[in-house]
Amino acid sequence: MTIPNEWLQNAGYEHHCFISWPHVESDEVKDCARNVKRMIEQYLAISVPEPKVFFDKDGIPGGAEWRELLRRDLCRSVTMVAICAPIYYDPSHQWCGLEWAAMDMLSTIRLAGEGVKAVIPLIIRIRKDEPLPDAVSNLQYFDFSSIMTMGRRYYKTQECRRNIQKIVNRIDEIALTLANRQAQAACENFQIPIESAFAGYQVRRQPAPFRS
Repeated sequence: MTIPNEWLQNAGYEHHCFISWPHVESDEVKDCARNVKRMIEQYLAISVPEPKVFFDKDGIPGGAEWRELLRRDLCRSVTMVAICAPIYYDPSHQWCGLEWAAMDMLSTIRLAGEGVKAVIPLIIRIRKDEPLPDAVSNLQYFDFSSIMTMGRRYYKTQECRRNIQKIVNRIDEIALTLANRQAQAACENFQIPIESAFAGYQVRRQPAPFRS
C-alpha cells in the first residue's frame, strides 16, 4: 500500500507525522527524537514523494503564539509519534500532554468507529516501579527501552529498523483510512484542549521493603 499523498494535501494535511518529545537536556532523548524523525522519513520515501515529518528541534517559544503554532502543525498532521520517557508525563512538560490530548481529540473526530488512534507511543524508558499513564497503556505502543541499551548506534540494529518499519506501516494504515473516509483536516475551528492527557496521573511507586 502507498499513502495517497496528493489526496492528503488536497484534504488539508501537511505532515505525515508529528514528533512529540520532551525538550529536556538529555542527549538520549534528543538523539532518539532526531533519529526517529530521520528514519521515518527515509522509510516513507520508498513509497511517498517528499514525505514530511514535523520535528520541533528548538522547543516551544515563549508568549501566546506557541498555542497557535501547535494547533496548526498538529491539526495538519496525519499521525503523532510520542517519544515517551518518564519526564514526558510530568506536569512540568505540560505541552507534551496537550499535544497528546490534541491528537487524541483529532483521532476521535477523524477515525470514529475505526478502532485505531493516530497517536503512536514510542517508549524509550520504563521504570518498573512506575506504571504507565492509562492514556499510554490503553494504546498499542512500541517499547524501545531495550533497543536504547544497545549502544550509541542502536538505530542501526535490525530490531530498531523492524520497529520503525512497523511505525511507518501504522502511518500508512491511518493515512489510507483517512482517505477512505474522506476525512478532511478541517483545522479552521479546531482548538488545543486546555487539559493535559496526563492530568491527574500520579506515579505510584512501590514502597521499599522493610529491612530486618
